[in-house]
Amino acid sequence: MKGLVHLITFLVFVGIILLAFLFALNNPTEVSLWLGLQLPVLSVGVLIISAFILGGVLGLILGLRILVQLKYTLQIRRLSTQLNKAKKTDDHRSHTGRQV
Repeated sequence: MKGLVHLITFLVFVGIILLAFLFALNNPTEVSLWLGLQLPVLSVGVLIISAFILGGVLGLILGLRILVQLKYTLQIRRLSTQLNKAKKTDDHRSHTGRQV
């Protein structure tokens, strides 16, 4: 089953690459951009695909940071709950006079 999922993922990836290539071929108009510095003359298709890829990579990087931060927040909450439970049991034992 895992092999089938990997095969489908690979085929979808290859399909997206082919579609991007066809898109770039069908949009050959060349433009020159200035983004603080002069970029070389590139076709519209290449620029659009580059912006799409850059946005996807940046989104993954930022999303990963948010997920790591969420993981740490949940871990802190879980450990705080455990600490509070341990304090309550310790307080209960000290009030009843029992020694462990």
